[in-house]
Amino acid sequence: MIGLLAVAAAVAATAEAGDVATLERLWSGVHDSSEQVVMSSARGAGSWSEATETRVRTIVGPVSIPWLGAHVLYLEEFLEDEPGEPRRQLLIALAPAAGAAPAVRARLFTFAEPREWTHLNYRPQLQAQLAPRDVSGSSGCELTLTRAGDQFRGGTSGRRCLDFSAGVARYLDYQLVIGEDLYWYRRRVLRQSDQELQQEVIGFNRFEPNQARLYACRVAFSASGRAAELRPLVTLDLYEAGGHARFVTPDGRTLELTLHGRDWPFAPDRDALLLLLTEQGREQPFATAWAQVDAQQIALELGWLQVRCGSIAPDSDELAQ
Repeated sequence: MIGLLAVAAAVAATAEAGDVATLERLWSGVHDSSEQVVMSSARGAGSWSEATETRVRTIVGPVSIPWLGAHVLYLEEFLEDEPGEPRRQLLIALAPAAGAAPAVRARLFTFAEPREWTHLNYRPQLQAQLAPRDVSGSSGCELTLTRAGDQFRGGTSGRRCLDFSAGVARYLDYQLVIGEDLYWYRRRVLRQSDQELQQEVIGFNRFEPNQARLYACRVAFSASGRAAELRPLVTLDLYEAGGHARFVTPDGRTLELTLHGRDWPFAPDRDALLLLLTEQGREQPFATAWAQVDAQQIALELGWLQVRCGSIAPDSDELAQ
């Protein structure tokens, strides 16, 4: 019995280490985002027009900082037309998160003198000079990210990520989704005294938020094949312009969901939202679902598998009802 427990623990540890390495790979790269202010107490409700769009570039790359751990990323974020003026620079130390459920913890560190460390991921000699006195940890702002198929999703928790920039006690709620072709974030600032929302900003990559919507797709699986015994399996985020994500069923099948909308070459009078389900290694989908192009929901019902996708409203992470 003890031997079996040891083997199980070793398998779990290996899986968690694999998640850390996978997240490090997915997060690394250049992420071009279209950022929109959804709500600001100073401006009122944000407009989703081209005039209010902000282009943001986020560059993430691995760095060698042994005293922070084996998996460390440097993040540099700037407005697209101001590459010499980073608005955010972070070191991100990745490690398995403590707890029963497997997850990755991302500890965030800011720089005492940010300008001294710009483009750090491209400067190995400068990396070697970095010392603990040059950074400070943001323990309340660490992120916890869990794997959902081939995506990672999560963010801050509670009210510990504090912000005093406005002269009153506020806290930050930051949520993030990272996948092969998806980089989505939502930053909300709330007042500490009564949790009133002060500002909400959303950033999407690869497509315009006012033209291609993001859908949350909840997948349920039944081992018996009976719809009455369906159990939640995974939730994946897809955008309606060819967004796709993979997941593995309990019986070992690797499946891929793809969502098409206005990018699909239909005739104007036949615009539709199309959800495809394909098995790995096969070119043709074995299940499809259709809905009107402006539908808030689309679903696949296969008995043994159910997929329900709902549009995520710009000012909320709730599915459309």
